[in-house]
Amino acid sequence: MKNAFLYLFILLNSIYGYSQEKKSLPNGVIVDSVKVANAVKESYAVYLPKQFNKEMPSAIVFIFDPSGRGKAGIEPFVLAAEIYNYILVCSNNSKNGPTDINIGIANRLFDAVLGEYNIDPSQLYISGFSGGARLAGTIAVSSGAFQGVIACGASFTGMDKFVVQGNKFSYVGMVGDTDMNYQEMIQNESWLAKEKIKNTLFILHQGHTWPSKKEMLRAFDWLEMQAYKKSIRKLNQASIAKIYGENLKIADSLKGNNEMILAIMECQRWNTFFDNQENEKINAAIATIKKSKEYTSQIKQRDEIAVQENKITNSILDQFDKELKVAKSENDFKFWKTELKKLDDKKIKSNNSNIKNMVVRLQFMIKALVYETAQECKRNFQNDKLAYCKELEKVIRSFDDEKTFNN
Repeated sequence: MKNAFLYLFILLNSIYGYSQEKKSLPNGVIVDSVKVANAVKESYAVYLPKQFNKEMPSAIVFIFDPSGRGKAGIEPFVLAAEIYNYILVCSNNSKNGPTDINIGIANRLFDAVLGEYNIDPSQLYISGFSGGARLAGTIAVSSGAFQGVIACGASFTGMDKFVVQGNKFSYVGMVGDTDMNYQEMIQNESWLAKEKIKNTLFILHQGHTWPSKKEMLRAFDWLEMQAYKKSIRKLNQASIAKIYGENLKIADSLKGNNEMILAIMECQRWNTFFDNQENEKINAAIATIKKSKEYTSQIKQRDEIAVQENKITNSILDQFDKELKVAKSENDFKFWKTELKKLDDKKIKSNNSNIKNMVVRLQFMIKALVYETAQECKRNFQNDKLAYCKELEKVIRSFDDEKTFNN
């Protein structure tokens, strides 16, 4: 796949040859539909921060939304763009679907944008949500051109993991605690650490959706720290103090809410830029939390839920694969009706919020699995398998309707 991005390096080498004669777009406004040169049916949304100056090389974030919603993809980044002066660009055409098609769309987008603006080649960033996050990871791994990756709600494809080693990008993962890909992102953080890829993971109280503007700003706070370390941006002590002050307050708040695992994650995220005295304070706070009964209990529960969730997930995937292969359900979808009822009962009967979150993740996973498979079958003209997926979707909807009626 390296060859697919060879042109990116050519563009980076001549990036300052952009045209300054083209019509300027307004600053501080999301422009929803800018045509991609040499691609009549393709466009992108763009946001130029209020302090944007076309004479100065700019940092840029390329964004990929799984539904090709350029404006919706840009909105979570606007606050960070204003604070750190990033251009934001999001494709209106790249969607969940075949990787080769999306890579072609991304190539044409890069071609158009890097020829349009005065971009600093040391400050290229890439982000995406769900399938867009997987696309962003593929491009970052294959091109080697990006300084940072912000992956929301999904990690890498299986193939990316064979070639990620040696990449120098900083990686931010962001996932909700009721997101179907929650366990995947937890495992991804550990895997990246083993591969010595600088990374961090933000766990949010939300489902499978883009993070809020405030949460996205925190991701860019962390990336700003990495840019300081790499000498990509000038060291700014006032900015560092502000970032630490605000984010360590969040750690204290999490501790006060008895969210010990998240509190430690916050402390560990920010304890590498202070002087030795401040680092000692943070490490002492981490050690205190780890000795607490609450932390030990939460770690044990987290691990037990991960095992349970993995077991249920594998059972669901095995049954779905078996039925999809023959495009037919066993016993009028008995497995699915039983499994949906068991999950719902588990959520209703449990007083544990972590168990409830697990059930929500599994319920959403089932719906997404069937929907995405149906779309793939439709693209590949596999009508028998498409019909099976449609029937299973009806079973799921019927169960949801019955729950609503009973409640």
